[in-house]
Amino acid sequence: MTLTTDQSAPAGRVTARTLGTLLEEHLRERYTAADRAELKERFNSDHLVPLRGFLSPELLDAFRAEAFGIMDGHGVQRDLVLEITDGTPRHMRTVGQPVIKEHGPLIDAFYFSAATKDFMSEVVGEEVFTCPYAGEHYVISRLDRSGDTHGWHWDDYTYGFILVLEAPDYRDGGFVQGVPHTSWDKENPDVYGALLNSRVHSYHMAAGDAYIVKTDTTMHRVHPIRGEARRTIVNMTWVSAEDLTVARTHETNDILFGGAGADPVSEK
Repeated sequence: MTLTTDQSAPAGRVTARTLGTLLEEHLRERYTAADRAELKERFNSDHLVPLRGFLSPELLDAFRAEAFGIMDGHGVQRDLVLEITDGTPRHMRTVGQPVIKEHGPLIDAFYFSAATKDFMSEVVGEEVFTCPYAGEHYVISRLDRSGDTHGWHWDDYTYGFILVLEAPDYRDGGFVQGVPHTSWDKENPDVYGALLNSRVHSYHMAAGDAYIVKTDTTMHRVHPIRGEARRTIVNMTWVSAEDLTVARTHETNDILFGGAGADPVSEK
């Protein structure tokens, strides 16, 4: 059955009120101290680390019901080429933060959960904070037509956290690629230079996985899908302490997801 927004209430025990506790319990069981140390080491090296089985089956079912309902009811198709990222394409269906804030209590609760913040801070090796620009808190995107892709780009803030709710077999594309230790010059973006001078890392993700990426210094994309493949994710942005002191602009977020008002830092 295809869910609509009005039908996408969380199932079972998973509600906005119980999410933090259920997530904390699952993460404690899923990732040992040794696992977390290894994740931190890999992130420090590669600036992108997969989190296998990050969502329990119960949490995955609840997030899928909510996010799929929102996407089915409010998704907007985007077919763009963005010069600010050196002419790379965006062919995808998106939902921005204001709609999710209204219709997605689980996604909102996950973003503001102490369990999420604490786990992410442990992996990246510093305290992370919620983004000062609400439009970057969380967005949903879906690739569902052959050739759909979220092309090569960097992001405005330091950290991205992505929940994978459905993903195709790697033979049908939809896998993540990252080029760490690169930089985004918005006045002179150079995607091909980054590809020629750095190593590309590729990662296949399955439903229920997640990944953390240092998005300001890791050029990254989702490889185009093909055939009948479909990929749906929730992307969330966290910031470093340094981010909170620097004015940012949000061109790509506003174009792709509609934005959500002004960044208080940028207004100063």
